[in-house]
Amino acid sequence: RRGGQRWWRPAAMASEASDPSASSASAAPGDGGDGDEETAPGLPGEDERDEDLENRVAWTVNAPLLYDLFIGCSLEWPALSVAWLPDDPEEGARLAFGLHTDGSVPHEVVVAELCCSAVSELDADPWQTWQVPGLGSVEAFGCSAPPGAEGPLRVAARLAHPTEVNRIAPCPSVPKLLATKAASGAVLLFDYKAERTPGVVSPDATLMPKGEASDGFALEWSPSNRRLLATGDNSGRLCVWDVEVAAKVSANPLLQVSQAHDGAVCATCFNGQEPHSVATVGDDGCLRLWDLRAAGGVGAAAVPRLKATVSGDEVLSVDWSRHQEHLIATTGKDREVRVWDVRAMRQAPLHALCGHKGDVVAVRWAPFREGLLASCSSDARLLLWDLEIESPPSDEALEGTSPEMLFAHAGHHQGVSDFAWSSLDEYLMCSVSEDNRLQIWQPSAELYLPGAGEEEEGEEGD
Repeated sequence: RRGGQRWWRPAAMASEASDPSASSASAAPGDGGDGDEETAPGLPGEDERDEDLENRVAWTVNAPLLYDLFIGCSLEWPALSVAWLPDDPEEGARLAFGLHTDGSVPHEVVVAELCCSAVSELDADPWQTWQVPGLGSVEAFGCSAPPGAEGPLRVAARLAHPTEVNRIAPCPSVPKLLATKAASGAVLLFDYKAERTPGVVSPDATLMPKGEASDGFALEWSPSNRRLLATGDNSGRLCVWDVEVAAKVSANPLLQVSQAHDGAVCATCFNGQEPHSVATVGDDGCLRLWDLRAAGGVGAAAVPRLKATVSGDEVLSVDWSRHQEHLIATTGKDREVRVWDVRAMRQAPLHALCGHKGDVVAVRWAPFREGLLASCSSDARLLLWDLEIESPPSDEALEGTSPEMLFAHAGHHQGVSDFAWSSLDEYLMCSVSEDNRLQIWQPSAELYLPGAGEEEEGEEGD
């Protein structure tokens, strides 16, 4: 166990653990009752439901061997996006996610804070359960809540949102500033610590590009220029905004390209080492790189400095390596994660990572280590990839899976919509899925610290 991380709050051991299999085996929200009911067209049959139940129980039993930490929240509504907030020395680790309701209650952005401490050793029955106001049922192991706390995390803020929250992006340099992408095409900016009337949509600024409004998901801050925010929508439009955070939040369009792609702009990202470089991917299967210095501003006929076809299908996500500025990762409906050298786009990708069995909706590089990235998919899996892994013997390789796969998170039961790496503690992750689940987890240290288990046994023997 790595000690001293500030996101763990000092706490006493929580109450006696409850039965993990009971919570795992219980029907998920929206599941039917007994197995005698007729199966509606398109729904899983009894055999498939039994197999799913067996998988859930098996995962619950094995999870304490695979993870140092796991916290699972059963939300009332699904979340399409999740992100860790930048570190604030005065607070515990915080994350934000957006709830997609059915319209009977307001859509919301929720900010939650971890308020728990690490458990150095797991009991034979390590699972604990809580009922946390605003977050629902919580089950966890590897942590304990402070005395008097209602669980290992709490709601720090709730912000009413006009539509479902397609994407949420915390500002890297201003921890309290959140940007969200609404289904209306607008980008909303919130100071989540400001006083607001509950249930009333009141953003601090609303950014709307020129032209007809269009839904979309692309939204990303520049990691090196605190003022730049890039957005894209389903009409193919790309916008880069210059956001000023002062007494009042305001923004001006720095660049607007009306047709950056033939079809939707699905994702965008900045080069962390070259703040003027922006990458976009879209429904047309293309990757395009834009230079803000040569773009010409709003209304100009901007031309990408690089255009390359990276897939024969829709490309849903892109991310620039934080450690090697020439490496970029793309993924989408072809189910492969590809790593490219932008200096040699006419050549084959450096890595073509296989292992997902559904659309891969997001890919992101780890902030703390070179050559490490993760991806999530509609197949309910979140995979970690280590590009430095040596190929295993052929008899040990998993069929249909690239040898670079380091870890498979299988805690979700339906498609994983989004995930994020924490910048506070290595391998600390959060993820959300279509089955209304928010999960915070960290693989066992033995995964990435070879000999960790042997060292602990040696210390006990001494």
